Amino acid sequence: MNMTAQQLYTDTFRLNDQKVTADMDRLLLDMVAQQSAQLHAGDTIDTLTLAERMALDSIEREVREMDSLRAMNAELVIKTIEQIPTIQVEKSWIKDAEEDRNDVLRSIRDMKTPWRREATVMLQITQNYVTPNWYQGGSSSFAGLAILKGYIHYITERFTWENTGEWRGGCSTISADSLHKVNTTDDLLRLYSKANYRIVPKLFGSVSAELETRLLPTYKSNSKDLKSGPFSPLRFNAALGLDYKPVPGLSISFSPLSYKVIHIMDTARVTAQDYGLVPGTKTMHNIGSSMRLEYNWRPVREFAMEMRFFTYTNYHYVELDLEVNCDFIINRWLTARLTLHPRYDTSVIMVGDTHAKVQFRELLSIGFAHKFH
Repeated sequence: MNMTAQQLYTDTFRLNDQKVTADMDRLLLDMVAQQSAQLHAGDTIDTLTLAERMALDSIEREVREMDSLRAMNAELVIKTIEQIPTIQVEKSWIKDAEEDRNDVLRSIRDMKTPWRREATVMLQITQNYVTPNWYQGGSSSFAGLAILKGYIHYITERFTWENTGEWRGGCSTISADSLHKVNTTDDLLRLYSKANYRIVPKLFGSVSAELETRLLPTYKSNSKDLKSGPFSPLRFNAALGLDYKPVPGLSISFSPLSYKVIHIMDTARVTAQDYGLVPGTKTMHNIGSSMRLEYNWRPVREFAMEMRFFTYTNYHYVELDLEVNCDFIINRWLTARLTLHPRYDTSVIMVGDTHAKVQFRELLSIGFAHKFH
């Protein structure tokens, strides 16, 4: 049935229904008027003829049936309305839609220029207070961590130039150290630059350089000797090789020619042997090979992982360094971070040890985070 026939059928049924209802109402009024006249004349209801009584019963049945049909129709309409699903818009959906809109606008803006840039700020604090008479013992502590990270990339079809900078600074109170109330727990300044030229799809010729150093002093427990200090140590790596990018977010760089420098500025208080240097020297130069793997993974909006693996060898010793940072996004401003950082360097033998050992650092923190585009 097309729309015209269906509409005509509906209108006809509505008109017939209205006509039947009007006829029944008019007949009822006539019967009531007749009964009123008879009662007024002294007659009773029993004076109605058999035909009139049957007609009245028939009309009453039809009225009851019409009322029943109307009630069933109203109940059906109510049930139909109740079955219509209600859409509840959550605030998180609105926020996600806004972020997606900003990503689209950012992509449109990036199409106009080969430059890409972004910066991230993270401030995280941990505090614990214990009175001297606390029944379980313990001591008060305070720890803070600040992370500044950003990048500036130049990207074209055949040439890319990636520049990344990062600074981490963390401190905490140490009750067991009588000489230092506050000590540095994390300190790193890292600058990394890599230029790629595409040879074939997903394979690039690559030149890279990386600089790492410390800016804050870190003391040994109950000692004025430094574990590390400003520009002590200072590491520099330069590499020439190939960069393979099979999928977005993954980069595998192999450099058969790599140059490495380690410099200790303050050899009077920093032990050079802790960084693989020969005692009495400030600088170590090495030429060898290196491999670097970088992987960024974000399966969902609330989780992001960043992994960096670096290995270097001069064919006499081997250095392995793995750093994994996992960010758990609570909301637009709060983020929890888990850092796992194992490393192994056969050239570093601590004082008192006979061989190199695996080093490991772990950090779990929560605090403020924001990105700037």
